[in-house]
Amino acid sequence: MHAGVPQFIEIEDKIAFGLTGKQLLWLGGGVALMVVAYGLFDRSLFFAVSFFIVLIVGALAFWRPQGVPMITFAGFTLHYFFKPRNYIWKRVYEKGNINVKKASLAQQKNNQAAYVPKHLPTQGQLKKIAWELDTRK
Repeated sequence: MHAGVPQFIEIEDKIAFGLTGKQLLWLGGGVALMVVAYGLFDRSLFFAVSFFIVLIVGALAFWRPQGVPMITFAGFTLHYFFKPRNYIWKRVYEKGNINVKKASLAQQKNNQAAYVPKHLPTQGQLKKIAWELDTRK
C-alpha cells in the first residue's frame, strides 16, 4: 500500500485574487481600520493616517524579510531588544603604573604547568559502566 506524500507544503494556498488567507485577513483588517479612521478624523487627517495604515498593512501582508512573515520578524526584533542580556567581562585593575592583568599573564607564561595525570577508569569500573549501558532500556 502506497501513500502519496504531499509536496510544496511550505507554499500557502491562494484563496481569492491570487492572495492567501493571511493576506486577505491583513488587507481586510486594514480596510476596517481605514473605515474607522474615516469616521473619526476629518478628510486631511484621514489621508495622513490612511497612508501609514496602508504602509503597515501592506508590509504585514506582502513583505517577507529573510523569508519570514513580517509579523514574525517584528516579534523577533522586539524579543531581541527587550530580552535580558548577560554581559561577562574581566575587570582590569590598574594599580599605580602596573597593569595587573598584563602582570598576571606574564607570570603565567613564566610558570610552567605542572603535570597532572589523567584519571582513567579501572577495568572493574569499565565493566560496571558497560553493564549499565547494556541493561538500561
